[in-house]
Formats: sequence, structure tokens, C-alpha cells
Amino acid sequence: MTNPQPDQPARADRADRRSLPYPGDEAITAARRRAHLAFAQLFTALGAGRHHLHYAALDIDGRYRLASATVDVTTAPAWHLDADPDEFAAVEAAVTAALEGSCTVLATLVVQTEQAPGPVVCGWCIERGWLHGMKTAAVQAAVRPCGGSPAPVARAYPAPFLPEPSVTG
Repeated sequence: MTNPQPDQPARADRADRRSLPYPGDEAITAARRRAHLAFAQLFTALGAGRHHLHYAALDIDGRYRLASATVDVTTAPAWHLDADPDEFAAVEAAVTAALEGSCTVLATLVVQTEQAPGPVVCGWCIERGWLHGMKTAAVQAAVRPCGGSPAPVARAYPAPFLPEPSVTG
């Protein structure tokens, strides 16, 4: 099946599906390359451990999109990432769409890492085609458990800087 083109009418059997602008294959391919680079930089910066990725976005049609995945990273004897392929693919596709930007108003990627004595968390806003570190206070407020919840309180820290592709070559 070929990708839809902007001038194609919606199929009758898909009338109930939302219609968003189609950015074109070149824009999607470029965003996918940036997403791969961003994830490579992100996991290098985070290092070994169990990382919970939480993606949230507001699309241009006012709908929210959420995706989550748990990724176990080992660095010795060699780098290895272990994640549910469907969960990670959903996060990767969502980040790619946010990096492309034509259908996303606001997007964030928050990562919680399990550590002793308690979890730590950092986050990025996805805007202007890249991931930009969020302020720790904003991340801390976003992940605060509800009152009376037995969930541990994650400590927010500054997100690692991820150099933009134009800067890295």
C-alpha cells in the first residue's frame, strides 16, 4: 500500500478516522533519522540500567497521544538494548512524528531510571525538530505521585544535553 497523498480523498471506510496533514516521505525519512540519532544519544547518556520511557503529545487536532516502553540497557561486555518491540516501536514512531512536527503542537519524552535508593527522572520537550532538556521543576511536578500513593517519589535531575544533528555533522 502506498502512502496517502495530500490530494487524495479519504476512503469511505475510513471516514471516522481523523485526517491530519501528510508531510511527505522526505520529511518523514529525515525525522526518522533524527529519531534514531536522538535515541542513540539518549541511551548513551543514560547508560546501563532499566529506563522507563514515557511520551506524551498534543496533536494539532486536539487529541492526546501517549506511548510508554521499558528499556533495559547493558553496556558490558557490549551495548545491548532489551525492550518489548511493539512498545518501543510505538514510542519511536511517536517521537519521529513529533520531530517531523507538522501534526504535533506539544510533545515531551520523560525517562525514569531505576536507581538505589529511589528512581530518578529527566525529560525533554520535543520542538523545532529536536529534543530540548526540560527544567527539573517541571519534570518533578509532572511525575509527582498522587496523594496517598505508595509509589516512590522520583528525584528529577537535569536532562542530558543531546547535540542536534546540525551540530554533530
